[in-house]
Amino acid sequence: MKYPHTPPLRRTNEELVPGNARSRVVLSSAGTRWNDILLEQLTEQPITSAGRLHICSGWSTMIALSLWLAGCNNQQPVAQGPPPPEVTVSKPEQKEVVNWNEFTGRTMAVKLVNVTPRVSGYIVDIPFKEGDIVHKGDLLFQIDPRPYQDAYEQALGQLQQAQANQQLQDATFERQQHLRETGVIAKEDYDTALSNKSQAAAQVVSAQAARNSAQLNLEFTHVTSPIDGRVSHQLVNIGNLVQADSTRITTIVSIDPIYAYFSVDELAALSYQRLVREGKLPSSNGGKIPVYLQLQDETGFPHEGTIDFSDNAFDSSTGTLLIRGSFPNSDGSLTPGNFVRVQVASSPRYDALLVADRAIGSDQDQSFVYVVDSKNIARLRHIKTGQLAEGLRVVKSGLQPDDVVIINGIIKVRPDSPVRPQSGAMEQFSSNDISMPLISSPSSASHAGMDRNKATP
Repeated sequence: MKYPHTPPLRRTNEELVPGNARSRVVLSSAGTRWNDILLEQLTEQPITSAGRLHICSGWSTMIALSLWLAGCNNQQPVAQGPPPPEVTVSKPEQKEVVNWNEFTGRTMAVKLVNVTPRVSGYIVDIPFKEGDIVHKGDLLFQIDPRPYQDAYEQALGQLQQAQANQQLQDATFERQQHLRETGVIAKEDYDTALSNKSQAAAQVVSAQAARNSAQLNLEFTHVTSPIDGRVSHQLVNIGNLVQADSTRITTIVSIDPIYAYFSVDELAALSYQRLVREGKLPSSNGGKIPVYLQLQDETGFPHEGTIDFSDNAFDSSTGTLLIRGSFPNSDGSLTPGNFVRVQVASSPRYDALLVADRAIGSDQDQSFVYVVDSKNIARLRHIKTGQLAEGLRVVKSGLQPDDVVIINGIIKVRPDSPVRPQSGAMEQFSSNDISMPLISSPSSASHAGMDRNKATP
């Protein structure tokens, strides 16, 4: 290939001055000339104006095609969605449960004694320890016994004097009676001897009563516990003067058994009466009705007792009926005045389906669960819930025994979306386990509309 001779370009200072119109023409002409030289070298033919236009058009087509092919090769890959979420599933539990009504109340001692002295005097000893368990007959306070000891000895001497006089009058009467039988004495003397004998006997009885009274007063200087129970703090100190039958010196409450009083609303009472008439629940008149009690720091209702009293009328100001339950308390865990919760059966036993509370979501006023079908697709199912039974929620309707329910991970699930189910146990997510907080679905803030009443198997 022969390269044509290219005439040198002469550039003057004027031509190369930036912004000079002539310099721009010269440079443009030079650039066109160089393009012609390159095209002639490629085609080995002189380039005319028409040829130049044809070749430039072909080059433009090739460049456009190349850019299009490069664009096809640089297409972004189609974005892939996230994998199906992994969830824990289980079939609902099937158990026989009982519904319970729950009430609040207070415990009260079966016996409460305000201890007051039976005699007046000064306190000389307080042998008990405040707050101790005491038994009937244990000494609590000692009142100065000396005045009462003297009064007892005086009454005892008067009794002995009366008894001596009685012996004399009895002997005199026997002599007078013997003389009367022989006709030696007059009838008047006999009557006098008989009267003296009767008076002496009466004086002995009076002296005996005075002695007994003095003995009681002496015993009353020992203030003892009248019942078994827990004694309160002392209200008087050693050296204080106490008055008979007026000064309260301490209190004692019995421990075992203990009462719990609670008020039942009228609707619950009417419902119970209806179930009793239908023979579904036992009557309070026919037998002991079980009742269960819970302290504020306890889980469940571990204390079992029986209802032994119901008031004879509703309180018109509150619309409630006062009920009393009696509970054994041998360990002393229940204290009079405790705030307690009690449960009373409100239905007979029935079969029910139960699910964990954390598996239930709420959408406004409707509760729902997610049920996984055979294709591992989560389906939203509206349900009607009931009471709690050992940490699981009773499902009244909307669920079948063979349904596979999502019990963990519902916050990651969307209706009609695929999931990766993993088998679990419903009891594992019981609400009794405080380490597992309730988790609601994304369409609800919390499952707060549940019935506060309880049900237990």
